[in-house]
Amino acid sequence: MFENIENLKIVNIVSGFTKNRHNFVPCRKNHGFILRKSGHTRYSFEGFRIDLNPGEVIFLPKGAKYEFSVLTEDPCEYFIISFEGEITDATVASYSFDGFQEAEEFINDLPSLWSFGGKAEKYKCYAVFYNFLCYLEGLRNQTYIDKGKFNIISPAVSYMKAHIYDCELNIETLHKLCGISGTYFRYIFESHYGVSPQKYISSKRLSHAKAVIDSGDYNSICEIAEAVGYSDPLYFSRAFKKKYGISPKQYSKG
Repeated sequence: MFENIENLKIVNIVSGFTKNRHNFVPCRKNHGFILRKSGHTRYSFEGFRIDLNPGEVIFLPKGAKYEFSVLTEDPCEYFIISFEGEITDATVASYSFDGFQEAEEFINDLPSLWSFGGKAEKYKCYAVFYNFLCYLEGLRNQTYIDKGKFNIISPAVSYMKAHIYDCELNIETLHKLCGISGTYFRYIFESHYGVSPQKYISSKRLSHAKAVIDSGDYNSICEIAEAVGYSDPLYFSRAFKKKYGISPKQYSKG
């Protein structure tokens, strides 16, 4: 659900304490993640409910109708990211974020960076948020495949995420890191992420390239191509056009 969000845009990042002990939301205006830092709350929907404890996060899709109640006497501290984006099968779900490596930075720093930072700080918010989405998608997919199999490719996945914008990154390097064949590596990867390693890498690179063009903070299309991992600008332009239906040069002209 969170692996390939198109046209993602952060609307707001805030933190604070829940003031009302009971509230009703008739129609949520944006997609949102609510991370519970302290206290306990209950979210009630038609036909089911979710109790949210400290260290847990709930995803609430745009248009959701729900009630939430504070279950403890002390105020509940929260952290919210509201965002827009095209999400496939957007449904209510809850997760633990205790295993997210950037959790402390995510919760403590992002609200102030978003509210008071400049362009560079906004980019950092997006970068951390994308990492958070990848983390959640990993949690989702691990319920569908054997965890032992994912552990086999985890060294390659970690390496790939750290070097995804490097021009030298290639699939052969990844499966060799795991000591398995390229065919078996692709099988496990596709079982976990729903796409081939090459398509995963390409999607991340092209989405980032589109975001850079949207920002206007670049000198040339060739510069963008190299920055996102394409040594051949012509190949980059073809890939961009195949994904978005327009060349990066035409897209940059608006």
